[in-house]
This record gives sequence, C-alpha cells and structure tokens, in this order.
Amino acid sequence: MRIADYFDVTAARIPQHEAFVDTERRVDYATAQKFAHAVANGLAREPVSPVGAHVGVYSPNFAAVSMLQLGINRADRAWVLVHTRNTPETNAQVLAHADTKLIFFHSAFEPAIAVIRASLPPETKFVCMDRPSDFGPTLEAWLDGCWQMFPAQRENPLATAFIAPTGGTTGPHKAVVHTHRSTEIGVVAISDTLSTGPDSRHLVVAPLTHAAGFFALAFVLNGGTNVILQEFEFDRVLATIEKERITHVYFPPTALYALLAYPGTAKTDLSSLKCMVIGGAPTAPAKLKEAIKAFGPIIYEIYGQTETLMPVTIKRPDDFARPDGTFDDEVIRSAGKASPYARVEIMDSSGQLMSPGQVGEIVLLSSMTMNGYYKMPKETDEVSRYGWHHTTDIGIRDERGFVTIIDRLKDMVISGGLNIFPSEIEAVINEMDSVLECSVIGVPDEKWGESVKAVIQLKPGRELPESEVISYCREKLGSIKTPKSVEFWPQLPRSAVGKILKREIRKKYWDGHWRAV
Repeated sequence: MRIADYFDVTAARIPQHEAFVDTERRVDYATAQKFAHAVANGLAREPVSPVGAHVGVYSPNFAAVSMLQLGINRADRAWVLVHTRNTPETNAQVLAHADTKLIFFHSAFEPAIAVIRASLPPETKFVCMDRPSDFGPTLEAWLDGCWQMFPAQRENPLATAFIAPTGGTTGPHKAVVHTHRSTEIGVVAISDTLSTGPDSRHLVVAPLTHAAGFFALAFVLNGGTNVILQEFEFDRVLATIEKERITHVYFPPTALYALLAYPGTAKTDLSSLKCMVIGGAPTAPAKLKEAIKAFGPIIYEIYGQTETLMPVTIKRPDDFARPDGTFDDEVIRSAGKASPYARVEIMDSSGQLMSPGQVGEIVLLSSMTMNGYYKMPKETDEVSRYGWHHTTDIGIRDERGFVTIIDRLKDMVISGGLNIFPSEIEAVINEMDSVLECSVIGVPDEKWGESVKAVIQLKPGRELPESEVISYCREKLGSIKTPKSVEFWPQLPRSAVGKILKREIRKKYWDGHWRAV
C-alpha cells in the first residue's frame, strides 16, 4: 500500500486522535486526512502535474508539510525532498535535476524562490502555503473546490513515491528514486523495530521537508503523534519533551553530544522517553556509554542510507547495556545486527561474500533499497553490481551477527602503504572529556604519501593541549595510527543534515596538490 493508504486506515480507526502538533495548532487524524485528500484533488486538476509528476515542498517545520506529503502520495505524484538548510542555489540544482513540476513553499523562503524559479522551466508552478505571493496562488485559493475524498486508483508498487538528494559528504548530489514498495517497507520497518503505536509521541526537530519527514510518516502507521518544532534549541527541545510527554526522538550524534554537554538536560524530567534513536553517523562508544548513564537504557542506534532507507541494522539497549551497569564493548562499537527487513553481508572486491571476522565492504539485499539514481544509469549499475547494494562502507561481522563499520572506502588513509581507518582514531579521541567531536583525515606527506591529522572541536570553555591528544592516542592505538598533528577548530563544517564534511576539511590541506588522496 501507499503511505497514504495506511494513513486512511488509521484515520478511519481513530479519527479524533492527534496526528500532528506544531507551534500553531493540534491536528487530529480526521482533519489531516481531509486536508491530504484536498491536496490530492488539487494535484489531479493541475495540467503541469499529471500522475507521476514530481512535486516539491519547501517550508519550515509545520504540520502542513506532512499533510502535503500525504496528499502528494495519495495522488500518485512523487515528493521531491528539499532541505531547508541548503542554499537556494543548491536547492535550485536539486529541483531542476529532479524535473520538479510544482512546488509548495512557505513565505519564509520567498527570496529563495526568486533564485529557484530562474533555474526552472517557465511552466513550473509555485503555490504559497501561508499568504499571497508574487510567484503563485495561495494554498487556500489553490484548494478551492477540492474538499472531497479523492478517488484513488489502483497502486503501482514500482511507481516512484519520492526522490531524495543523497546530500553526501564526499561528493556532489545524486537523486535517489524510491518506489511505493520500498517506501512501504521502509516505514513498516521503522514502525515495527521501534514499537510505535497510538501512545507514541514522536518529537520532530529536523527538517520535515527532508529525511525527517519520511521518519515522521512512519509514526502515523499505527496512530502515533508527531510533535513538531522548527529548530533544535536546547531549552525548547527539553521543555517539549517534558510537557508533551514525548516517547520517541530521533537525533544525529551531534545533537546527542550537545544535549549531554548542556547543563539544562539534567534538570529536565525526561521520564516519558522510551526510545532515543541515534542515526546518520556512527556514535562514539564513549558518548554512547555516557548517554546510557544520563538517559537510561533507551538509546537505539540505527544504520541506513538514503539509498537503502532504515533501519538496515539496529542496535538495541539490551544488546550492549548489561543489567549490572557494565557494557559489552564489542557490541557498543558495532552498528548492530541486520534488521528483519534486510540481509547484510560483507563482500570482497571480486564479489565474494566473506566469512565472519573478515573485513570487506558492507552490502545488502532489501526491499527498502532504492530503484536507482535518477537519470544516472551508470552510477546505478555500479552501486548494484553482483546483484547487491554496495554501501561503500568498510565493515566486519562477528560470529554473533553484529556488524561494525570500520570506515568509508573514500575516507581511508593510506600512509606508507598501510591502510588506516579514521573512524577508529576518532572513536578514541572522542573518549577525551574535553572533546565535543573530531574528524581524522589524511594530509599530504612527502615521505609517507599521507599522514594522519586530527581536527577537533572542543566543548565550550574547554582547552586541550595537542601533546595530550597525541600521547593519549599513542597509548591507545600505537604509533602508526596516532595523529602526527592536531588542529582545533571553533566549528567543524557540516552538511545540511549535520554530518561532518570531510571534503571541506581536506580541501584546506589538499588544494594545490596534483592529487586529493
């Protein structure tokens, strides 16, 4: 089924139950369903938006964003994900590459729409969500005459449901195509593995117009409520968890680290939390232990990609936190076991599957996997060789089935002919109390080709000598893996989704060289 079909089932079952709560209103399932069907009717009468057309949503976080996404899905159009933290120029490229035909936008982004419109064909239509605009009709006017149930057609499970830019940290954007089938399995996997239900109250702080929007829709399958904030602001997040009795939150590691360092966290009643999901990047083992001690055994870590959705693997608290308060360090360093919705293996460069304990590339089979990269058949074939999806992550699986991500193929440092994996070094440096987060890269070295460098962002008000970092790493890792140099930056560069941009860090050291590795 479509996500919208699941939503309609829930709306028929618990129509008065809260579906979405934002800073302006509280919306029950019946009201949200009526709005989504009106959007579907509006799309159906648009000449520029035939079945299968690509439709973008560009807005701060409001309940209307999720309801627009449901309407797009109900009408068998494809939702194009637009990240609000991208520059207008980047979003113009994303929307143009995806051949977007209609864009719903909030007036907060009207200046950006002026830039975007100039990059798109003149027939592209714009609808302003909240007030009159020079670029198109208001959403209220556009929906006039559309407030009846939408007569849905038979679903094609292989039709496109949404298109997502990869937002990769190592290269330019690609656009990932997900079908109704992969989307359905993806939201079912989230709902099932996180045990969502009508009592679930999910806090949304990342942009709904991007990956957080997909994650939020998984909570409506079983009647959960999404409580929506526009920004990650410490006091507002903590107050909302306490007031709204939030049960589920999804954070990237950087947000978790910041909460652990924030004084107000310890003063807040967080007893309602049942599940704090960490994803988007590996969590430093030391920080994960700290989080369990601070919040209790509620920390789940999930692994996935834009291409595969999530969870491909999942690590539950009882996998690594023992009843006596100790930890299974082997498991805590891992990304967890394969979820019930994916087969995860380790593969060598010739396409052979490897035995437990052997290092290779993490590959998988899953119905959550994308249909391909939009208009990029060569890249699709490359990432799908040997019949498996290739993650480009290097990993190892133990006898118990726990998969540990050692590094990314593109992040590996080769120094003096030896392969050095930065993530191992980063995990050690992140153990140091003064460190908020760090990035380890290879920099040019006349003798060794590359040498290991650590770039560190400290916690506010902290100091840390370079010599202390080097001696700590030498004690834990030995001389070969110890950084030869350390720099402290006020802020590490990040992508729109909060991932550290290693390419931007490398750029400082590799610009002007004939090679970049």
